Amino acid sequence: MYGENSGLLRDSMRELLTQHRIQQRIGGAGLHTVPETTTVAERQEIGEQIARYRHAVLVWCHQAMRAANPRINLDGTTGRTRGPAEELRYRLEASLKADPAALPTTEELVTEQRFEMVDLWRQAARACALGEHDFDAGVGYGRLSEAQCMTVIHDAAEVTRALVGLDRRYARIPGWRQLKDPGRLGRAAEVCAAYSGYGDPDYSIDGRGWKSPSRLVEGPALPGASGVLQAQHNLLLHLIKFPDAQSLRVIMDSQRIVSLEAKRRLDAGDPDLAARWQRRAETYGRLVHQARDVGGFYGKGGPAAGQGSVAAARMQKLPADGLADFPQVRRLMRISAGIDERVCTAVEYGIMERLYFQRVLIPAVENDDGELVKGPLREWQPVTGPVQTELLRLVRADLRPVPADHNPPKGPAQNRLDFEAAIDHRPGGPDIGI
Repeated sequence: MYGENSGLLRDSMRELLTQHRIQQRIGGAGLHTVPETTTVAERQEIGEQIARYRHAVLVWCHQAMRAANPRINLDGTTGRTRGPAEELRYRLEASLKADPAALPTTEELVTEQRFEMVDLWRQAARACALGEHDFDAGVGYGRLSEAQCMTVIHDAAEVTRALVGLDRRYARIPGWRQLKDPGRLGRAAEVCAAYSGYGDPDYSIDGRGWKSPSRLVEGPALPGASGVLQAQHNLLLHLIKFPDAQSLRVIMDSQRIVSLEAKRRLDAGDPDLAARWQRRAETYGRLVHQARDVGGFYGKGGPAAGQGSVAAARMQKLPADGLADFPQVRRLMRISAGIDERVCTAVEYGIMERLYFQRVLIPAVENDDGELVKGPLREWQPVTGPVQTELLRLVRADLRPVPADHNPPKGPAQNRLDFEAAIDHRPGGPDIGI
């Protein structure tokens, strides 16, 4: 997730900002009581490795700025026409183009380094490599609120400030290549950090980003309510694929049965919770009724329909006290809410893309079926056409769950405050860059 990866990046950079006497930390000359353990050529090689790690951090900052403020083309703009975010992104692009270092290899990212300072750079680069996946998994413009975008911009600006400060501190490493125009890059980062820090930050962004994918719970049926959870979990994963109309009706009916049986087992223990399951059962009952004349062969809903039927059958076999464990009931509610969301998405997508059709009667009779008694003529028409049903209104108004608030992990504000304190710390002394 974004919070884990960016937090690890800030922790590593904060620790680097507290370290001085750089030459001594990579085996060079320092105090007279500490012998020199590396040659000039070795320290130059270490500096080149650090530059590759730094390049990975620069790439992350640039990606964060693009994700939160995606103004596509900055060519031909000037400092007067660019805003604080665009200016920082422009300076980051210039630094990347002028940086001869390449990205670190996979081996460099996973192999622990000899010197602690170099290993901290490795951890920062590793966090950035993992964090690249967050921007394609929910941390991007259009998916975030304005406050969340500003939080991402502020994080990138603060990391850039830290890079500029460390770049000046490492200037005496043999063969060290400084960032392009570090003064302008540093000023752009400071202005952008001040600009993005005016409002209240939204640390719920830390709960977004890439997460390890869920897997099917295969094997024999688990006992009791765990078996229902197993089938519901598998149904949720199978609903990633678009279901055909017949499978959709089976899924809806299975959820009606699951909700009704859950309500019956919770009546005595928790009437309020039982009422919520009752409302869900009634909603799915109305959906099944509205979907009875809906058809469509496109989709692969067989596995999902099968797991829905299994969940309904297992719920019906539960004893009267089968849902006495409240944590299991909470997990069942959370999984069921995910199923509701994906059913809503499937119905909306199927109707809008004309993959689901409505069977209607037209003023004519069948005349080519070979039967003596002629029935009314039926025709399949798009649900988006003149034929309007309650199906779309039900999924949008009654079934779709209330969006859950993405609560931030504990301590995101303190982590950022500690990082800013390390950036703004300016210890004196003539040997800072030694």
